[in-house]
Amino acid sequence: MSILPFAMVAIPASAGVASLLLPSRVGRVLTAIAGVATAICILLVAWATAHGQGRTDALSALFLLPVGIVYGTVGLYTYWYVRAESTGHDERHQREFLALTNAFACAEVIIPMLINLPGAWVALEGTTLIAALLVRMQGTDAALEAAWKYILIASCGLAFGLLGVVILYASAVHALGPSYAPTWSVYLAAAHRLDPNSVRLAFVFSLVGFGTKMGLAPMHTWLPDAHGAGPTTTSAMLSGALLSDALYIILRITSITRAAVGPQLPEHIFFIVGLLSLFLGAFFLLRQRDTKRMLAYSSIEHMGLIACGLGFGAPLAIAGALLHVINHAATKSMAFYGAGRIAHRYRTREIDQVQGAVTVLPISGTLFVIAALALAGLPPFGIFRSELMILAGGLGTSRWVPAVIMIALLVVSFAGLVRLVTGMGAGDAPAVPHGERFGIASLAMVCGLVVVVGLGLFVPASLGTLLTRAADLVFGGAS
Repeated sequence: MSILPFAMVAIPASAGVASLLLPSRVGRVLTAIAGVATAICILLVAWATAHGQGRTDALSALFLLPVGIVYGTVGLYTYWYVRAESTGHDERHQREFLALTNAFACAEVIIPMLINLPGAWVALEGTTLIAALLVRMQGTDAALEAAWKYILIASCGLAFGLLGVVILYASAVHALGPSYAPTWSVYLAAAHRLDPNSVRLAFVFSLVGFGTKMGLAPMHTWLPDAHGAGPTTTSAMLSGALLSDALYIILRITSITRAAVGPQLPEHIFFIVGLLSLFLGAFFLLRQRDTKRMLAYSSIEHMGLIACGLGFGAPLAIAGALLHVINHAATKSMAFYGAGRIAHRYRTREIDQVQGAVTVLPISGTLFVIAALALAGLPPFGIFRSELMILAGGLGTSRWVPAVIMIALLVVSFAGLVRLVTGMGAGDAPAVPHGERFGIASLAMVCGLVVVVGLGLFVPASLGTLLTRAADLVFGGAS
């Protein structure tokens, strides 16, 4: 099993280099193979970790799963996407797009595997540059503006994150000396000897900084533009994998903060940013007229839901929040793929101009509607299960007021999303070509559907073990 972590990094890195050097028709195949192969490696690592094998801990293994789901399906979808979007783009453009897509996946794989806090910051900053280049490749004025906005806001946010990293390092100098290794395990072992005020300050700066990359309000303003203006596959990778990578770093710092100063500060701040994200995501979602921006605000809403689940501090709510990370990755990437297929057929992303998508695209249109209904929280999909776990855990504590507010905001989001999406899927189909074949893009969506429905019906024993152990690492003080 020791070769698997190396393979998870080497496969997308090699595919990126090869895609840049070889013809795009070959690069498309390599990207599809690399995505599936990396996903298989991640599944094997997660299974081994759940059974006490290998060196990867439960939190790292758990947060590799969203990356595997998204990269595996993105690889398949990219095979169709590059060919479908080739009009107006030369061979060099397609090669660069494939190379950057694989490089983005490589960076997203690296982050959950890192045990060093400054190294995680560097890797997350690297994703900013790659993602901005991918967003810019759409070649429109809106894409250029979104790319620069993303670089500016994300880099400013990560500057706060870096300040948090530096303060946390300084908090341990008197206990560990000036040249200690800033790894998660070192911080946890010395937690009771860290300077409490410095740890509190480090947590606040870190949540602001890494919360910017996670899409938490009010640091979320880059997200709708980048998702809306970027390529479909980039939007899926941003929403499904990168947001969870940022959350992974936040959870590592949370574990240190809880061990050093107790749970009160992290839980209170998680509630503040979580409820604000839920509020903004739900109500801005109602006002959207662009399909991808609608999905972007849905991401903000779901990140807020996860933050609230962490704020409750109850075991059931925490397990639900961690499970929600995986459910959101599978569902949101599937929704973006469907939105991309619909936009390609209708030649527009305007919600008001799309009707009868289920008739025009029987496979993609239907799967898009299913993904959107899953995002709204309908049973029997995975998001319904994890939302129910979060709310049940919250209502079982004394913090029933935030739980009631969450329910009200989720109802608003549910009503808005269902209204917008059913309008797109139903109605009279316009004069556009009807019908589609089951191809590799459809296969990517079906793979997501398997996860979306599967986790709604049952949670595999291995995944349940990972959820429990990951929650203990962050919230139970286990090592």
